[in-house]
Amino acid sequence: MSEIKILVIEDNEEVRDFIRLCLEPTYIVTTACDGREGLNTAVTLLPDLIITDVMMPEIDGNELCQRLKTDERTSHIPVIMLTAKVAEAHQVEGLESGADVYLTKPFSIQILQSYIKTLLKSKELSRQHFSQKVFLEPSSVEIGTVDKKFMERLMLIIEQNMSNAAFDVTLLSREVGMSKAVLYKKFSALVHIPIGEYIKTLRLKKAALLLEHDKFTIAEVAWEVGFSDRKYFSKEFKKHFGQTPSEYVDAIKK
Repeated sequence: MSEIKILVIEDNEEVRDFIRLCLEPTYIVTTACDGREGLNTAVTLLPDLIITDVMMPEIDGNELCQRLKTDERTSHIPVIMLTAKVAEAHQVEGLESGADVYLTKPFSIQILQSYIKTLLKSKELSRQHFSQKVFLEPSSVEIGTVDKKFMERLMLIIEQNMSNAAFDVTLLSREVGMSKAVLYKKFSALVHIPIGEYIKTLRLKKAALLLEHDKFTIAEVAWEVGFSDRKYFSKEFKKHFGQTPSEYVDAIKK
């Protein structure tokens, strides 16, 4: 069994158990019996994928999906919507609420499994692509609007605290307004690199820009981006850019 977590939200017990039993040999499956329970579970669990019915008590599937896709904590999670409504207008409503796939009942479990594989593969490719973007150009991102705003907010907070050597993931999570555990899961879902590494990457990118301006000494630059130890700064700079800060400055002047 993989470590991929799938949340199934379905008020019909037979359908819910059927989906769970079909998926459990491959995935870790958690279930919820209505939209409200499903929403609370999604925020707590942060699964890799959600399968939800449309017609449910408390919160229906369309409202649930809309809430998930507009919440920074869950906006990245792919959603497969199941429904007995076959009219085109209902399908449009489901897709406009943010569902990635709209599957009508009765459905083939093989088709459902195929959609799951496709969405998870697409999500993984997006993570790999975005991870490369983060290293090459942190400000150039190509992701969904909510996630893009989330990443922009992260970068702004890190930028504002760049010179604080004590600024770390714990302080970042407080500024973002998420628990550290939720922030780790959210960031991991978007990017392959650890969030601590991401903070360091932004510090080093900023250091390179300051060195290019040639207004500060290397020690001043190190301090400005939150490195209190110049030797450690030089080591990490070379690891990232392939040159020591001194070599980087010399190369610019040539």
